Amino acid sequence: MITTYYNPSKLEVDFAKAFKDLTPQLEDKLEEGEQVVDIKSVHDADNPMVIFKLKDKEGDFHEVVVQIIQRPDHIVK
Repeated sequence: MITTYYNPSKLEVDFAKAFKDLTPQLEDKLEEGEQVVDIKSVHDADNPMVIFKLKDKEGDFHEVVVQIIQRPDHIVK
């Protein structure tokens, strides 16, 4: 499939949605007492992102951002 539009591309958006759906499996990989407390998806940005709000075992809150970037097709060979 040749990508004609990258801002964002359908593939980027689909991948961001799939990544969010994997949250239960990701949370299983965290240490005991650490948890995902909120998730925000931004699919209409140039590079879609999934923002995870996390709570560590000491009760402190953190934010981790996963941004999806598709390289132009002509770069990937």
